[in-house]
Amino acid sequence: MSNNQKSITLTPSWKAFFWPYFFGVILIPALAGIYLIWKTRKTHKGISYTITDRKITVVDGHISQNIDLVDIRQAVAGDKRFGVGSVILKTSSREIELIGLKNPEAISQSIEKAVEAELKRLEAEKEAKPREPEYEPGSMDQLEYLTGLWQQGLMSDEDFKAEKEKLR
Repeated sequence: MSNNQKSITLTPSWKAFFWPYFFGVILIPALAGIYLIWKTRKTHKGISYTITDRKITVVDGHISQNIDLVDIRQAVAGDKRFGVGSVILKTSSREIELIGLKNPEAISQSIEKAVEAELKRLEAEKEAKPREPEYEPGSMDQLEYLTGLWQQGLMSDEDFKAEKEKLR
């Protein structure tokens, strides 16, 4: 990641896992609750979303997915429960849900703005003209050869300047 690239890392709220935690507490006397709470906590802590200027990285346990911002067609805020909701990222080939986010509407709008900015940046990059070379390809070798002749005194200054102008 370059130094001037901004990034933010989001993690889901525990409220997104309310029901597994709830049933885990209820089932503690049966000892199955302890396992359910441990498994839910492990799943909860294994999820993160890193958003940069160019891409979104979704880490879910041992699986990591990168989504380039330019590939995102739509970012939609999903249902909100317990004060948290999800953001659904739609690309041409898949949908990815970012779960358990506080204020999903604002996050989806921010992602939409970032997508627009990235598309504008890429368009400006395409429009930037490549620098025209000062000499034709292969002429640098000829110029080096002429410079060598001139430095050895085998060519006069006037001849050197005239040949140099022909190479342009």
